[in-house]
Amino acid sequence: MKDSRGIGQDLWYFGDYLGGFSGANYNYIVYLAIALLLFAIALSTEVGLQPIVYNLYIPYTYELIEVFFIADYIGKVANTWSLYGYKPIYLLTSILKIRAVIDLSTLLLLITDFLPNSSLPVISLYLTKVLILFYFSDLRDIILRVRYIVFSQPAKTFFPLTLLAIVTYSLAVVMYLVEGKVDPEHFGSILKSLWFSFVSATTIGYGDVTPVSFLGRILTSTFALFGIVCIAILTANIIDLNARYDEQSSGQ
Repeated sequence: MKDSRGIGQDLWYFGDYLGGFSGANYNYIVYLAIALLLFAIALSTEVGLQPIVYNLYIPYTYELIEVFFIADYIGKVANTWSLYGYKPIYLLTSILKIRAVIDLSTLLLLITDFLPNSSLPVISLYLTKVLILFYFSDLRDIILRVRYIVFSQPAKTFFPLTLLAIVTYSLAVVMYLVEGKVDPEHFGSILKSLWFSFVSATTIGYGDVTPVSFLGRILTSTFALFGIVCIAILTANIIDLNARYDEQSSGQ
């Protein structure tokens, strides 16, 4: 359905009412609301908060965000419905748009408390909402760039990752064989050794687990060098694909 208000205009609408600021600025308000919500969720998981913060700030933040999301949902449905001339038959079509369904699901979870706000499904929905807003905003280029880097030439990204996975697993096996009897708590099985092999091969190196034997230390250093090579290849490929994306974008 053609938008009689003009396609491609960065304008904020509520049904047929034209607001006084751009759609991009409105998106920033939505980002802020979601950020405040996620911050409130993070605070709610901290049991040591002062009662005044937990009993006043968090509930009022939830209520304000609920009101905003209700208005946001009604506005988006009204925007879509207005494109069909407010014909009753198209109201259900407007409600069943994928973005409207996600918005409604987020809103219902926030209002009904069916699931805790700090639960994985709820937070995942909020983050999905943010990603959708990114995709339809000026920040869409970031998502398109990442998609190009990951999927345009999969071998360039997945090959070094696959190689790194092989190095990580191989180191876990080696450390199990070399250190398993010396330090069974950390290397008593291949699964237990995977944590150490991962942080070593990726050069994170937390230092919470270290090999005891001299041979284990030598092997760890060797595999860590292989891990550095894998990450270097991945980094170089990402830089190359990023440059190609810029070339294609400038050529269009």
